[in-house]
Amino acid sequence: MSPVSRMLPAPGGQWLNTFVQSVRWGPGCLERALPEALRSLGLTNPKSLIITGNSLATKSGIIKRIEGQLQSQGLYAGTFSAIDQHASVASIQKAQAELERTGANVLVAVGGGSPIDAAKAISYWIHEAEGSSVKGSTDRRTFIPIIAVPTTLSLAETTQNAGFTRDGKKQGVSHPALVPRTIIYDAELTVDTPERLWLSSGMRSVDHAIESLYRPDPSPVLRNMWLGAIRDLFHFLPLSQKSPSDLAIRQRLQLACYTSLSPEARSGALGLSHSLGHALGATYAIPHGITSCLTLAASIRLTAQLSSTGPEQLEALSDALSYIPAPYNPAPVPLGVPVGGSTTTTDEERRQRGVRVGDAVQALIAELGLATTLSEYRVPKDDLKTIASHAVGKDGPESEKYKGVLALLEGIY
Repeated sequence: MSPVSRMLPAPGGQWLNTFVQSVRWGPGCLERALPEALRSLGLTNPKSLIITGNSLATKSGIIKRIEGQLQSQGLYAGTFSAIDQHASVASIQKAQAELERTGANVLVAVGGGSPIDAAKAISYWIHEAEGSSVKGSTDRRTFIPIIAVPTTLSLAETTQNAGFTRDGKKQGVSHPALVPRTIIYDAELTVDTPERLWLSSGMRSVDHAIESLYRPDPSPVLRNMWLGAIRDLFHFLPLSQKSPSDLAIRQRLQLACYTSLSPEARSGALGLSHSLGHALGATYAIPHGITSCLTLAASIRLTAQLSSTGPEQLEALSDALSYIPAPYNPAPVPLGVPVGGSTTTTDEERRQRGVRVGDAVQALIAELGLATTLSEYRVPKDDLKTIASHAVGKDGPESEKYKGVLALLEGIY
């Protein structure tokens, strides 16, 4: 019997692509890529509304540059620059009103996850509004198309999900047609991104890649992309911190970010760190990237130890260790090679390797100067049980998972 056949049964499943038409990358590529993307949509007269936040609009020249480029080619309708952190419903509704006022028929989302998610929400709400002639249609051509121009590594641009906050609580909508049609990764546009935001959003991408490995329905088709993203993010994030103006490093980080959660037509959360991030982020005004710095390492270790984590998830998480470079992984073991002198790799050995993945993530966070605690963000200690209940869902307070999550939260307090 071969070593492979002793591990797990043959995989079965499916992978569904999204409606993304193209991904463009390279320093300076925006000038050519954005007009081409707009004209590729098949609209008779494309007119774009730029969706962004106040900081990007006022503290850099990026938005003015894009406005001028679009105006010179007759592709501009207006700019809305007041999307706030975690994309509040109030700010999105104002952006929607601006789209309706200007008559724009394309949304160009520039920035991090909040403006990109806001653009998705606008497209969805207009499509599903009462009285809409296309309400309920699944034809993507009936949705206002989106072009994403990310300036962080948080990666809202590859998913069909739009997250936003209402009264401080995280909510969302999801539809396959909400995936941006074109994604433009231009490293030149990232140089003004504050270092802490850049690096912490990179940790969000580490979170995407690792939690994709142990989600309930891990895809073997995408697994090597996630593993490669882990390797590149561990390698290039510290280099970017040391050489923040190096465009080659920043461009490689954008591509690593893309492969950490590459386009796939699915909705729903990934794993425990994401669930905790949703419970913490909007409620306590903690940026998404920082929630990953708070919860990811401990979530990996707990997931590796939970009895509910299946053998397929354990194998994928175990293999991640082989992609983590020194010094974060001082004793790498090749893929699929038994550890500890045994003739087979057991679930217990995989769990041990999974715990080491969590340790490596914690070391990377410390190296980047991103280590923090819940108390630093003034999360009331009395709220920990409520946060744990929100994160575990149907698992009650007597469950192994709830007890583990509560201990996790106390550990990062």
